[in-house]
Amino acid sequence: MKQNWLKVMSISLYSLFVVTFLTGCWNQKELNDIAMVTSVGVDKVPDEDSYLFTFQIIIPKQVSSVQGGGGGEQAPVTVISQKGKTLFEAVREATQKIPNQLYFPHTRLFVFSEDAAKDGLKDFWDIFEREHELRPLTTIFIAKGIKAKTVLTIMTPIEKLPSDDLLEKSKIAEGRSAFSIRVDIDDIIKAIGTAGKEPFIGGVKVIGSAQAAQAENVKQIEPKAIIATGDIALFRGEKLQGWLKDGSARGLLWVLGKVKTTVVNITCKNKEDHINVEIVRSKAQIHPTMKNGRLKMQVMISAEASVGETGCFIDLTDPHEIAWIQEKVEKEIKKETNEAIFTAQKHQSDVFGLGAAIYRSHPEQWKKWGKDWNRHFSKAEVEVKSHVYIRRSGLRNKPLKNQ
Repeated sequence: MKQNWLKVMSISLYSLFVVTFLTGCWNQKELNDIAMVTSVGVDKVPDEDSYLFTFQIIIPKQVSSVQGGGGGEQAPVTVISQKGKTLFEAVREATQKIPNQLYFPHTRLFVFSEDAAKDGLKDFWDIFEREHELRPLTTIFIAKGIKAKTVLTIMTPIEKLPSDDLLEKSKIAEGRSAFSIRVDIDDIIKAIGTAGKEPFIGGVKVIGSAQAAQAENVKQIEPKAIIATGDIALFRGEKLQGWLKDGSARGLLWVLGKVKTTVVNITCKNKEDHINVEIVRSKAQIHPTMKNGRLKMQVMISAEASVGETGCFIDLTDPHEIAWIQEKVEKEIKKETNEAIFTAQKHQSDVFGLGAAIYRSHPEQWKKWGKDWNRHFSKAEVEVKSHVYIRRSGLRNKPLKNQ
């Protein structure tokens, strides 16, 4: 009898659990009632204390028709722009222009114009951390020389959604060339919350005519406008200070140990032809030292590489030739790193986290310098050392050109 009673109680408790926790989501939204925002552009309105927010919205039936091989003349996305002092204000005002509620949990991209970034993004840092609908892995870019709205209105030929196209480009560019970087909301919040470190954000630009923003851009073999990633924006606090370009952008990634793979081009001994060396992995270490109250930072960069292409006469079986190539690559890495450090010091923007290294290793000194670290960073002596080891020379040790 007692066993039957326990069995009945167990079934009752299980039924109560099922009824309580499997009744559905209390805040569920039907697809027909929402406008799914894939990306947001933010431009500063001239001579006003407000911004122009541009919301890129998916048109579900167009995306599904394209995926199914059909489709029509309508683009898979549309954009709605609204002026406002804050994002919250703009979202509520934008409801007058669209029949559905703007929905942000699937937003993967924020693009800010240079003017907006120079004005300061402090208020946006707050909403990124506070708003539950914005995902911490949402990527942020700074539009260089163009409006953020323009970035969101140029159709792309390969990916159906322009936001997906830009995100995939940034992923490939960071992993294969290392001249740009993809930064998420979470990365920025961590940088702001770390003593002795400033945030940095990847740049995006337009190659070609920005006027070719209509759907016709994808109906041609050669698009008239392409969105490309490149350069890295330097911040001090919430304001944009300057840019790292080309080699100096890669110099930042050398210091951070974020160069996964890239190609370093060096000049042959004849000063005319070139050798391409592929970096296959790298790492870096920062060692701060204090001597007589003077700060010195030592950056150690090590990399493994392989010879990718040779355009000159060279015998890759000769260890002296390999050593010569290694030395040339080491000098190039050191040059790019020094350019990045010089530019960052000029703008007093410690994006490398050198101050964070001081905070960890010399806490007493940090108490003296912490409040005015950017000024101390701009005067700090930084020594860069690099070491490159070539493991492979490809399938041919003696190029055909030698013969």
